[in-house]
Amino acid sequence: MQRGIVIVAAGLLAALVAGCGGGSSAPKANPEVLLQEARTTLNATSSAHFELTGQNVSTSGTNLTGGQGDLARPDQLQGSFTVTIDGFGANVKVVSKGGVFVAQLPFENHYTRTNPASFGLTDPSILLDPEHGLSNLLTSGTNPRYTGQQRYHGELLDEVTIMVPGSSIPVLPDAKPSQLVTLVAAINPTSHQTREISLTGPFTSATSDTTYVVVLTAYNKAVHITLPPTQ
Repeated sequence: MQRGIVIVAAGLLAALVAGCGGGSSAPKANPEVLLQEARTTLNATSSAHFELTGQNVSTSGTNLTGGQGDLARPDQLQGSFTVTIDGFGANVKVVSKGGVFVAQLPFENHYTRTNPASFGLTDPSILLDPEHGLSNLLTSGTNPRYTGQQRYHGELLDEVTIMVPGSSIPVLPDAKPSQLVTLVAAINPTSHQTREISLTGPFTSATSDTTYVVVLTAYNKAVHITLPPTQ
């Protein structure tokens, strides 16, 4: 009798363990649906705050290593970028609006109209452009895969990994555009906001990969950007 009770108890315990974890995990989110909802939401936002970081950036030539600022539709940006010039870092304040890009260099007290290529990037004001910006990347790749979850300041996000053409990456340079770039998007499944986009590819060197991560917050906040006087 006692042996029977032990066997029944062991069976109940095994069933409880299976139900709590190992055997019945929640169904994975549909990666295609996540990406499409994220693209629609990003295209609908009037503005966003961005923070950009770079890892394994080449120390040769002029390269972008980081940045932060505000984006507003249709083609406006105000913020700052950190660049390295042959290994030496510099922080550059920038404003871009209507195709005009101005920058304030270190140790200067005025803005100068210039070409963003001077800082190793293309015009960053296109990041919210629906055809050439970040939202286009979300659905321009191949083989989307749901790759888990992460938290950002307590916010639970779904991750989708896809391979995107190097030639379709906005703003960043690409030393080998024929090579596919790995994109990992972290998306809030409730608000459908894209919180983070990680890009890994041959951006600053044709022989080694660089990773750039852009974090998007403050969707639809009031942003007013004007071009400063230039000299």
